[in-house]
Amino acid sequence: MPVSNQMSAGTNKAAKFVAANPLAPLADPFSGMGDDEKELHKAVSNSVQTRLETAMQELQQKHRDGTNEIDDGERAPTGAAYRELHRRQQFM
Repeated sequence: MPVSNQMSAGTNKAAKFVAANPLAPLADPFSGMGDDEKELHKAVSNSVQTRLETAMQELQQKHRDGTNEIDDGERAPTGAAYRELHRRQQFM
C-alpha cells in the first residue's frame, strides 16, 4: 500500500472533528470586527430595521383600509386579478 502524505489528526473518529459552535456568530456578531466596521454594521442594521418597521406599518394600514388587494399598476397584479383570471379559465 502506498504511503500517504496527508497529515492525520489522529487515529480515532473523534479526532477528525473539531468542536465548533454553529451559533457562535449569533452570540457575538461583532467578533473580529474593528470599531469602524462595528459602527457601519450597526448603522446598516438600524436602517434595515427602520425600513422593515415602516413597511409593516404600511401593510397594516392597507389592511385596515381594505386596500390590500387593489392592484397596483406599477407592480404585478395581486389577488383580485388572479382570482378573476382563474374564474375565466374555469369556464373555458
